[in-house]
Amino acid sequence: MHSEIRKREKNKFATFDMCNQVMRKTVKYIGKTLLYMFLILMGMLVMFYLMAPVYDFSGPVAFHGSKLYNPYQNMNPENWHRYNFQVQSEAWGGITSGRGNSNEMIDSVYQMLGFDHVSTSDYQKINHFGSDRPSYIPTYEHGYSLFKVHQVCIGASRILWIDLILFQTISMKQWIIDLLNKDCEIVALAHPNLRGGYPPDDLKKLTHYQLMEALNRATISVKHWDTALSSGQLVWLLGDDDAHDVLNSDEVGRTFTVINSPTLNREDIIHSLKTGNAYGADLFPKTGLTFSERVERLRHVPVVKKVELSGDTLKVAIVPKPMTINFIGQNGKLRNAVQNSATASYVIKRKDNYIRVEFVYPDGSVIYLNPIIRYEGDRPVSLLKAEVNETATLNLRIVYFLIFLTFMYLFARKNRKLKRN
Repeated sequence: MHSEIRKREKNKFATFDMCNQVMRKTVKYIGKTLLYMFLILMGMLVMFYLMAPVYDFSGPVAFHGSKLYNPYQNMNPENWHRYNFQVQSEAWGGITSGRGNSNEMIDSVYQMLGFDHVSTSDYQKINHFGSDRPSYIPTYEHGYSLFKVHQVCIGASRILWIDLILFQTISMKQWIIDLLNKDCEIVALAHPNLRGGYPPDDLKKLTHYQLMEALNRATISVKHWDTALSSGQLVWLLGDDDAHDVLNSDEVGRTFTVINSPTLNREDIIHSLKTGNAYGADLFPKTGLTFSERVERLRHVPVVKKVELSGDTLKVAIVPKPMTINFIGQNGKLRNAVQNSATASYVIKRKDNYIRVEFVYPDGSVIYLNPIIRYEGDRPVSLLKAEVNETATLNLRIVYFLIFLTFMYLFARKNRKLKRN
C-alpha cells in the first residue's frame, strides 16, 4: 500500500515536472518570438532612416510677377459645401485614438451638424465606409512620428508604411512628402504647430505639398501658413476638427473647410481644393456648448459672397457683417483693416507678393480666405525647389556602411576575447 502511494506521488511529481517544463519551453518560445518580432520591427525602422536621401533646397523665393491669381475667380456663392477631412474612428483593434467612434456614428453626428461630407482619416488605414457614394474620398492620416510629423492624405490609393519614428531632418520630411505624392491626389501637412512637427524654418524650404492644415481643433498654425506663403510655397488652407470623440460637442464643428464646387463628386471637390476655391472657418465659442447649441451655432456660419479682382483691386463681401476685415500680406503683416462693414476693397500694390483676407467676428470667430498670388507664366506655381543630391546621399550611405563595419569589427573582437577567457 505504501509503495502504491509512493508511486502515485512520484507520478504526480513527474506530471507536474513535465507540465512545468512544457510551460517553461512555451514561455521561452513566446519570449524569443516576441524578441525576434521586436528586432525585426526595430530593423525596419532603422532601415527607413538608412533609406532617406539628402536633398538640396532652394530656400525662400517670394512670389513675384505682373499677374495676379484669384483662386475664387470661378466661385459661385450658392455652391459652398462644408467639409471635414480629419476624424478618427475605431481602427487597429482599438489601440489608436478614436476607438469610441463607429463609422455610422461619425456620419450621423456630422450630418446633424450640417456638414456635406466628412472623410474619416484613420491612422495608417484607408476607411472604406461610404465608398459606394460619388462623394467618397479615400483619406488617411500618415505618420507614427512621436513628434507629430503627420500628413493628411486626400484621394489616397494606398498606404505608405515608411516613416521615421524619432527625429526627422528636413531632408527626411521632404522625402516622406515626395513618397506620399506618388499615391495621393493631395498631401496636406497636418497640424504643423503641434509638438513642433513642422517648425517655421522647415516651412521656408519644404515643398511639393498642396495644403496645410492651418486650422485644427488642437492648434492653430496660421503663422506657419504665412511663413510658407512668404517663402514662395503655393499652399492652400485646410481646416479640420481632428475629432477623436464625436460624442464630445467640444471636438466637433469647430474648425473646418468650406469648399466651392458645383457638385459633391470627388473630382469636383479635389479640383476646388487644388485650385484654392475654398475657405477655412475657426468658430467660437470653442468649448462649453451642448450638442443642440453647437447645431444652432453652425446654422449661422458666415458665408462668403464675393471675392473679385478688378484690375489690381480686390473686392470682398460676406454675411453676416464682421467686426473687422483684415488684409494680410508678406510675412503675415497687416496691410489694411476695415471696421464694421460687410464689404471691403484693397488695392494690391506691386510690393504685395500675396494678399489674403481674414473676417473677424465679435465672438472671436474667424473666416480665412486663400490668398491672391502674384505670378508669371501660364499659372502660379511653387517657387521653392527641392531635389535629391545624389552625391551627398551616396556619401552619407558610405558613412553608414563604415559605421556598420566598425560595429561588426568591435563585436567580433569582443567575442574573440570572451572565447580566450
